[in-house]
Amino acid sequence: MSAAFKGFSVKLDRFATLCFKGGEAFLKTGSDESFNYLFISHAHFDHLGRSDAKKASAVCSEETLLLSTLRGLEVKRVENNPFTLLDSGHILGSKALLVETDRGGILYTGDVNTSPVEGIPEPCFPRVHTLIIESNYGRPGLVFPSRRQLIGEIVDYVSETVRRGRPIVLMGYPLGKSQHVQMVLDPVLQDVVETYVSPSIAEYNNVYRLFSMGISGKKVFTPQSPELPEGSWALYYPNVSGRNAFMQLVKRKYGAVFISFSGRSIFDWYSEALGVDKAFPLSDHADFNGLVEIVRKTCPEKVFTVHGFPEEFSRELRRLGYDSQPIRPSIEASFRL
Repeated sequence: MSAAFKGFSVKLDRFATLCFKGGEAFLKTGSDESFNYLFISHAHFDHLGRSDAKKASAVCSEETLLLSTLRGLEVKRVENNPFTLLDSGHILGSKALLVETDRGGILYTGDVNTSPVEGIPEPCFPRVHTLIIESNYGRPGLVFPSRRQLIGEIVDYVSETVRRGRPIVLMGYPLGKSQHVQMVLDPVLQDVVETYVSPSIAEYNNVYRLFSMGISGKKVFTPQSPELPEGSWALYYPNVSGRNAFMQLVKRKYGAVFISFSGRSIFDWYSEALGVDKAFPLSDHADFNGLVEIVRKTCPEKVFTVHGFPEEFSRELRRLGYDSQPIRPSIEASFRL
């Protein structure tokens, strides 16, 4: 191990702490409080620890710094980053962390997507000694349609709905998913219908545009805004239940069609549970096949799985011949790498 890495620790989002001491590497889970660096892979709340941000300098991309600040996290970014950051394909600014050692690289993917929407860089990871990989869709059978096929189906469905004069509510997570849906549908809806966006989505749109992501300007709409027009329109809105009071008012008053975009829609229960008319599995995560592809390309000697279905994914990787084990942030454990 290089001299620079004889003694330090880096917290990997909220899930584990990577520690180097006396030339050895450890992966600690649980509530360890001592770390020198905080790595923030991206600005989604499930990867942000508010209490951690004040304890150490953050290693992250410029985009993640801006988005985290917008989300209320007081982040101080480290000036001389000693690590390599690699694109992970998840959302704007999302990165994986690579630590180079004498025995080979240690790679933490953060949330990762092997087939991102156009404009979000695809991940390209090197061979490493140790891989710490998210397992959000790490269960066999959790496989999405091809990105090209799925986008074709989305465009066809939305175009036909608008052609029939129906207004549409396009629902997705405010940061990431909603911007990616706009990047797909803006060319379809622009100059065809009036488009609106919720305030939270509009804020994140502005950051995406700062980095030359192609998202057109839209009117900001809130439940307190003036009435929507008669006929067709499109409203980009957070992924909320179609049964809540405001959404039911929109349904009754305008006859709007609710369309949700989430990888979870591959589960049979999703559309009914959320109360939407249509759901598409447009995900910002790699599916099971994509996760296995990352493992194969990085050829690790050791794999740790975290987040989502870590036990199931580790079991499948062991079946494929890899030395793999799951980690849970709630479990006190230490693994020597």
